[in-house]
Amino acid sequence: MIFFLFQFAMEPNYLHIWPRNTFMMIALPNMDKSFTCTLFMPFEEFEKLMTGEQVLDFFQTYFPDSIPLIGERELKHDYFLLPAQAMISVKCSSYHLSSRCVLMGDAAHAVVPFYGQGMNAVSSQLALCHSVPTSSG
Repeated sequence: MIFFLFQFAMEPNYLHIWPRNTFMMIALPNMDKSFTCTLFMPFEEFEKLMTGEQVLDFFQTYFPDSIPLIGERELKHDYFLLPAQAMISVKCSSYHLSSRCVLMGDAAHAVVPFYGQGMNAVSSQLALCHSVPTSSG
C-alpha cells in the first residue's frame, strides 16, 4: 500500500491549464511525480505581487483549487524563486544544413509548444517540401 503515497497529485498524462482572462497557469508532470507550474500573465500583474501574502491572495482569487496541490508555504516561497520573463518567438532564415537536414515545426521557429502551432507548422512545411520536385543525379 505504500505505492499510493507516491502517486501524482493530478493526472500525469495531461497538460493542466487554468485559463483566466489575460493570464493562465499550466502544470506539467515531472518524473519524480511533482509538477512544474508556470504562470503566464502581463508584467504589470507580476509587479503587483510583492509579498507572499499578496501571492496567496491572488491564488485564492484566481486559482483556489491549485493551493492544496502546491501548498501555501511552498507557494509563498517558490513564487519568488524566478523572475518574470518575456515569452519570445525566434525566427531564423537557415532551416537546413546542406541537403542533409531540415528543421520543421517548433524546432525551426522556436515557438513555445503550448501555442499549439508546431503541428500546424510542420504539416504545412511537409506539404510544401513534398510538392518541391527533387533532382536525381
